[in-house]
This record gives sequence, structure tokens and C-alpha cells, in this order.
Amino acid sequence: MSAWTAHGSVRSLRARLFVLIVLPLVVVAVAASALRYVQARDMSTELYDQTLKVVAHAVAREVVLTQGDVLADALLDSLVGAIGDPVYYQVSAAEGSFVAGYSDAPVDPLPADLPGGKPVFFDARYLGDPVRVVVQREFIADPVFDGWTTVQVWQTVRQRERLSLILLMQAGTMLAALVLAAAALVWFGINRGLAPLAGLREAVAQRTADELTPIRRPVPPEVAPLVATINQLFHRLRGELERRDTFIGNAAHQLRNPVAAIHAQADAALESRDPAERTARLADLAEAARRLSRMTRQLLNLDTATHAPPRADTLDLGELVSEVARRHVPRALTAGVEVTFDAPPQPVTVQGNRVLLAEAVDNLIDNALSYGAGRGSQVRVDLSLTAGEARLEVRDDGPGIPAAAAEHAFERFVRLGADDGGGSGLGLAIVRAIAERHGGGAELLPVERGCAVRLRLPLVGSTLEAVRDRAA
Repeated sequence: MSAWTAHGSVRSLRARLFVLIVLPLVVVAVAASALRYVQARDMSTELYDQTLKVVAHAVAREVVLTQGDVLADALLDSLVGAIGDPVYYQVSAAEGSFVAGYSDAPVDPLPADLPGGKPVFFDARYLGDPVRVVVQREFIADPVFDGWTTVQVWQTVRQRERLSLILLMQAGTMLAALVLAAAALVWFGINRGLAPLAGLREAVAQRTADELTPIRRPVPPEVAPLVATINQLFHRLRGELERRDTFIGNAAHQLRNPVAAIHAQADAALESRDPAERTARLADLAEAARRLSRMTRQLLNLDTATHAPPRADTLDLGELVSEVARRHVPRALTAGVEVTFDAPPQPVTVQGNRVLLAEAVDNLIDNALSYGAGRGSQVRVDLSLTAGEARLEVRDDGPGIPAAAAEHAFERFVRLGADDGGGSGLGLAIVRAIAERHGGGAELLPVERGCAVRLRLPLVGSTLEAVRDRAA
């Protein structure tokens, strides 16, 4: 299992830092041990080769002095005691004639181009064991050895390999102790270095939904951006909770009256003995229930418009507006109001949530019919393309909204005028919320008569390209 994951979750920062710091130390220690082994092997080879060369000189001198006799056992024992491994030798006179020593030399025959007076070393095998061989040629003026005399000495390599391993173990032990000591110091340093994070964790753990004040305790510079981000999150959460509490309070206040009215009208209908009066009470009860149902739906739509993902599908806004406007035609005919719709001939392509955009258009037309259109008046729905935007304007011939209250009209639960038609004051708030969630906006237009509301949405696709080409 890696140092970063355990049971499917990210391991602690302490463990990650420890592994990231100590693991390179271990790698360096292993590499240093391998390098030390190579150096120890080369050093032991150099030392034993020099010793082997001295032995070759001693053998040559002894054989010359004894006129070709074999070495005395005492001399061989002293040589073996000096260098640790068994020593073998062979001495040949001029033209390769055998003089003394072992006849089965590991290097036989010798290369013809051996230099005179300079030792040459070989690696070979003798009786199945690896050996190190030194061959040295010397010119000797002597009745027996008249000319170039060749001395070949070889020795098993067990002792030099043992020396290399001893040096490696010593270096490995020292490096392991250093790594362990460094690991302990690193662990201590990490714990001390991460101590501010423990205090930060306690500060965050103490926060509740009712206490989202910023964290002000001192932290290291590396953690400061994280603390700043957390404080920004607390600020947004606090603002959102305050808005949600205000919304819930206003919604409870707005729903209280319709619910009380329904309750009173239901009691009056039950107590009425006159069929005509009972019918009238039931009609009032149905109307109150309808208003309550619309207010509840608008509250849910406003919450959805505020938090739902702003974009989903690519759609033709002209087709959507035409579909919504047709649903209001029976109501307009009954009220004696003329509804007109004007749109560009080409598709008006936007991207967004079809249900939310239909709700925004429905609220605009419903507000115009409810508050701005009397019998014989006109509601005009115009869709146009301008500067990369689709602009939907809904105009009526009603009393309108004062310019000073233009922004106030888009607030929640705001109903301007004494006769509000039983509305909830959420229609324009829903329109603006949906428009802003889709990257657009909504505003009141200054007109001499009536009221005009504009909904703006960004264009996409072929429609946007066509508008840009026309502008160019």
C-alpha cells in the first residue's frame, strides 16, 4: 500500500512529509553503500595486487638464490600468513623451460607480448576456484637463468572478497545509523512544524452553524492562503444562511395569511345554511387555495432558480416563448386583452434549463396580464438579437412602476400598488434570479406609459456567430 493512500483515503500530511523526506535519504544511503562496496573492492584489489607483486619478487629471488630449488615450507607459510590466502607459483627460464613451482599454472601458455620488467595481473580459475594471477618477466644474468625469467604467482581471492564485505558492512552500519538518526530528527521536526495545523484544526472544529466568524489566529505563511480561503467560505456561508433565514421568515409570514384565510373560509362554508352563500364561500375558498398553490410553487421555483445549475440544454428561445405565450391566450381572450408576439425569423439559440426559462417567461406574461392589462389593452412580447444577447421585452398598458422603485420591484415579496391582484411579490424576483443564473439579467425599461420588463440571455451556437458576422 502506498504512503499516500490507506483504506481508500488520503494519509496524514505528517506521514506524507516523513516518507517524502526519509525515502530520498534511504535511496542515497543505498547508493552510497553500493559505491562504497565498489571502492572497497577496488581498494582491496589494489592492496592485494601490490602484495602479490612483492611475493612474485620474493619468489624470483629465492629461486635464483637456490639455483632452481622449490621454496622452503617456512617461506611459503610466512607468505600465506602475510596475505591470508594460499599462494602458488611457477618459475620459467628463458624460452619457457620449467624451473620450479607448480606445473599446472592457470595462465598457460602465457601471452607472447608480455612486457619485461612490468607486472601483469590476470583473473583466472585454478582447481575450480577464482584466483588472481601476477606474471612478471625479469632479465637475469646467471649461468642457470641466463636471459628472461618469467615468474607467475597466483592466489585465491577469498580473503580480498572478505575484506570488501567487511568494509561494506562497516559503511552500511554507519549509514543505517545516520538514516535512523535523521528519521528521528525529521519526525520530531515535522511534529513541531505541523503544530500550528493542530491549532487551526481546533479553531475550525469550534465553529458552528451559528458561529462562522473568521479565523484570526497566527499561522505560518504557507497556511495563510488556506486560512484566507476558509474565512471566505465562512463569509459566504454566513451570508447565505442570513439570506435563507430572511427568506424563510418572509415566506412563513406570507403563507400565514393565505392559510388563515382558507381556514376561515372553510369554517364559514361549513357553518352556512344558505346554499348560495355556501357556494360563494366555496368559490372564495377555491380562489384562496389557488393563490396559496401559486405562491408555494413560486417559492419553490425561486429556490430552484437560486441554487440549480444554470445551464443544461441548447434550445430555441423563440419557440419556448411562443409555447408559453399560447398558454395565456385563453385567459387574455376572456379578459379582452390582445397579446402580440414578434420574433426574428431565424432560431434564437440559448443554453439553459428549459423548465426555469419557461417559468421566467411565464412570470413576465402573467405579471403583464395581472397588473398591467385591462379590457381593450395590449400586451406586447418582443424577442430581438443584440450584441450577442437575446432580449425578451414584455410591455403592457397598465399604471406601470415608478422609476424610483425600479430595482425595488425585483426584491422578494415586494408588491407595489394598493391593488396587487392577490400576488405574492415573487414574479420579478424569480425572473431576475433565473436570468442571472444563466449569465444574463433582467431590468425595467423607462417607458412613458405602462410597464416594460427586459430579460437578457447570452446567445450560443450558430445564432451567436450570425450576429457577430452581421456586426462585422
